[in-house]
Amino acid sequence: MARPADNYPIKRKELLTIAEGIFLEKGYEQASIDDILKASGFSKGAFYHYFRSKEEVLVASIEALLDDACDFLKPTVDDPCLGAMDKFKKFMEQKSKFQTEKLEYAALLGKLIQSDVYQQKYVIAASQKMVPLFAKIIKQGVEEGVFHVLYPYETADILIRVIVGVPGSPAYDEYMNDDERRRRYLLSLRGVIAGTLGINSNEFSVYDE
Repeated sequence: MARPADNYPIKRKELLTIAEGIFLEKGYEQASIDDILKASGFSKGAFYHYFRSKEEVLVASIEALLDDACDFLKPTVDDPCLGAMDKFKKFMEQKSKFQTEKLEYAALLGKLIQSDVYQQKYVIAASQKMVPLFAKIIKQGVEEGVFHVLYPYETADILIRVIVGVPGSPAYDEYMNDDERRRRYLLSLRGVIAGTLGINSNEFSVYDE
């Protein structure tokens, strides 16, 4: 039975959640709009009221994932009781925690964004949403004398692009499945971040080291 197209944000979110489940179950390339319709009970007309294509569903899913991550991280960024270094450490810890909780879907997105088209969409969306948060921490750190960069926003932009670009690496599967390759990669990433900010690489961790 087709469902009415009222309560637009709620219905769109419902459809998006169902679609994500189908993507996880069948894989994005194998999943079809008909699969989503069958699982959701939406008519084809109702589906196209919310999304123009399967690709648009995926893009909305990426943006929703990043919105959830930003909502999860924002209280740390805005906490007036924390210094910049404590915010930075907590930011990295919470980012890792969020990714662990979403690991299955993050792994699916990781495979998808090895495609240049999807990688570009993901990196652009991540930059737009996460760079301002990270830049706020870096700016505070510069003011407190714990970070040593000239341009906080530009530095945040570069580092976020480095971090979120990991799944686009041709060696991504090896990093995920080979413990030693993964360890070396994380140590290298930590070194890049520490060197850029002018801090000791032993003061923080990235992902779930």
